[in-house]
Amino acid sequence: MEVVIPPRDHGASTYRYEWDENGAVTNISRVASEERTGSSGLRSRAGSSSQNSHKKTHNHGRSRGARQTVQWPFQSSATITTTNMTETTTPISPVVPMSAFHDLRRATWQIPGNRIRDSQYTVDPTIVPDYVANFIRGETPETLARKKNDSRLAERDVGVVSGAGAGDNRNLRSRAAAFDGFPDLDVGDGMHSFNSNSRLVDGSGNGGLEAGTGGSSRRRGGCLGRFTNGGWRSGVELNALLALLIFVVGLVCLVWAVASSKMLLGGGGDATVFAGSCEAASRVSWGLHALVNVLGLAVLAGANYVYQVLSSPDRAEVDAAHAKTKWLDIGIPSLRNLAHISTLRVLVALVLVLTAVLTQIIYNAVIFTSQTGVGYNLVVVSQPFLSGAQFSNASSNNDGGLSRVEILALQDQASRNQLVRMSTPDCLGRFAGSLEPEFRAVVMVTGQGSADSSLVQTRSPTPGGSNPDARSVSPNAAGDVQFCLAQRRAAGEHACRVDLNGSLLGVVALLNLITVIFTVLAFLKTADFRPLATLGDAVSSFLRDPDATTTDACLMTKTDVWQHRWGLREAKYWVPATHYWFQSASLPRWAFVAVVWAGLAGASAAALGIGLRNAPVESALSTLGSAAPTAVYALPASIPASAAALVAAVPQLLLGVLYLAVNALLTTMYLSHESSLHALAEPRPLRVSSAPRGAQTTSFYLTLPRPASWVLAALFAGMGFVLSQSVFVVAGATATGGNNASLPDVVALGFSGTGLLALLAALVVLAAGALGLGLRRAPAAVMVNGQALGNPLVLDAGSCSAVVSARCQPLRDVEGEAGGVGDEDADLDERPLCWGVVRQTAGMVVSHCTYSARGVERLDMSRAYA
Repeated sequence: MEVVIPPRDHGASTYRYEWDENGAVTNISRVASEERTGSSGLRSRAGSSSQNSHKKTHNHGRSRGARQTVQWPFQSSATITTTNMTETTTPISPVVPMSAFHDLRRATWQIPGNRIRDSQYTVDPTIVPDYVANFIRGETPETLARKKNDSRLAERDVGVVSGAGAGDNRNLRSRAAAFDGFPDLDVGDGMHSFNSNSRLVDGSGNGGLEAGTGGSSRRRGGCLGRFTNGGWRSGVELNALLALLIFVVGLVCLVWAVASSKMLLGGGGDATVFAGSCEAASRVSWGLHALVNVLGLAVLAGANYVYQVLSSPDRAEVDAAHAKTKWLDIGIPSLRNLAHISTLRVLVALVLVLTAVLTQIIYNAVIFTSQTGVGYNLVVVSQPFLSGAQFSNASSNNDGGLSRVEILALQDQASRNQLVRMSTPDCLGRFAGSLEPEFRAVVMVTGQGSADSSLVQTRSPTPGGSNPDARSVSPNAAGDVQFCLAQRRAAGEHACRVDLNGSLLGVVALLNLITVIFTVLAFLKTADFRPLATLGDAVSSFLRDPDATTTDACLMTKTDVWQHRWGLREAKYWVPATHYWFQSASLPRWAFVAVVWAGLAGASAAALGIGLRNAPVESALSTLGSAAPTAVYALPASIPASAAALVAAVPQLLLGVLYLAVNALLTTMYLSHESSLHALAEPRPLRVSSAPRGAQTTSFYLTLPRPASWVLAALFAGMGFVLSQSVFVVAGATATGGNNASLPDVVALGFSGTGLLALLAALVVLAAGALGLGLRRAPAAVMVNGQALGNPLVLDAGSCSAVVSARCQPLRDVEGEAGGVGDEDADLDERPLCWGVVRQTAGMVVSHCTYSARGVERLDMSRAYA
């Protein structure tokens, strides 16, 4: 191969350099001025042509001048000699203009101004050594060293990730970071272009530019590709956009609520969304509660994502903890790490999670249903009353203050058999002081009475808003009740409306704004943050820079760490055993999940049991979102409906905590599973959270795969909706006539038997899913005897940075110094890896296991490893 070097600032002559395939220069010759335009090496635009160049043999040697004190490898006295070469012809390669790469954003440093501008050139389709390419560019070792030192001060972590065959083409990876902005040229088919499957990725974790043929660039998959292939920073950015969208929606609803309720003018804080029949109002309430639970779960899931990123340590924090024999969590949402990371990240992470949980609670308290006509009158009569006997409505036997017209209407309907007959137990259970939307009056027939009046006593709703209790009207009379007759409400008398509390909606908007601010803050303040957010991040870091505190302990487990055997460097034997996924989580984690689950399930079961005890099953299992009369419990009249709605939404707190706990539990299981896959025969690339290099991959999710997280989110969003329809506020007016025709609204808590039963079923499904996943077996690794049993890379009892680092130690020689790492191992973490016994060196006492891209041997139960 030959290249013609044009004149530069250190000489006025043009030289032709010829070298062999190994990069050794075989001839250097001066090119006469009339030959320059015919050279096939490096041409300027004015002098390029399609003619073949004919080589001439010259004897020449020259000095690089005082500017250069260090020579390139081919500039030795052995290579700058006269070599007789036969005359050959070099074909001209296709020409690619440098302007084709102009669309790509360059690094901070630009190509020196003394280069030939806008030149078109061709290079023979042979892999050119870097030092030759730098020599062609007019660089010297000193200039490159200065630029490389400058680049460290403003680090630009740029790499090229190939789509297919990344592991095979690792030797062609970009050196753009080292050369401060020079485009990486992939040679193929005699033409220079960017590989169409390559993706430029910056170290901040953002999605990369994908270069196509001819140098044009675009984002992979458009805007969606920015969020699905861009690493954790794109995930945080997406969550910030979702939080902003939810905030805008809430702000619009708040403005409408304020305008509708005239809150600023003293018109109250409730806005009516819908008013009409109770059936239609129930459907509207269902839709709104389903929407707010989806939005609330989206906020909670996004906060959990950002929390996991911020609570992940970087390498410096891990090293500081290991120096104190403390370990940190890797790849999971962690409370333990908060004591070892920066204060700003702790503050942002905690504010986001707490705000998200509060948002989930208040969201479900914003919307509630109010009813009109939920009170009833109670009339105690003797048997003759039903056949039209005389009665007196004097105050002595008319405490309810019913008019004579109302009592006569009841007597007339009773004589015509137009009232609903009930047995005594059903009557006493239903009319026990709760709100009654179906009946407006009940006639209790007793065997007692007087000859002067068949009317024994009356009761009506009290000024406090509570209905009369049939069991306390007259103990003697109630004890002798033969049956009851109930009067249905007239059509349209019982109506419902869906109300929206403007004050609580304002609180929700404020919480959403806090979420947006702190999510954006997490994005802006972590530009230089390199978290070990995934298992691949940690393995890659420990392979590039081994941890000195965990050497000679390749089989160390979390139990060894707990028992203070960290750093003993003792050889261990591998004892294979079947590993179940539930063993990947620690006992305290399982216990916490069980306590929260039992608390929510126990409360639901208790409320359902109370409702079933006070009424038959057919009446207790009311429809979703409605409560049986026996399952409504009045609150003091001083409590407003908004406060009662907050009380009804308190169980959402347990549901939010349960989501975070189960999410962390499943994340721990999948972390161990991802680790165990590297112990199998098939090499696998590392999955990192950002800036993949070589064969490394990245994904939008951190540890828990998207299908699992989506199923979990859908299940909890459904449970949040069911819970909102199982425990809710019941607000209404008990006005039925009589002396108290205008009464203050009554507020009560209602429980839906059907909703509570559905919630219990969903909790059972959740528990069965988690336990079923925990009963999965880890993939077995084949041992030296051919038996597939156990897996040495599973993470027993959860994540542990010390265990991960111990498994990434390089092979060490007998003196204890790290074995030499050749050039082929310098990018070990960028290649597909498997974990096992590495090749032994002479004099080694015990075997060693670590990650390798060259293949590993199987573990032997009879050998010790360290």
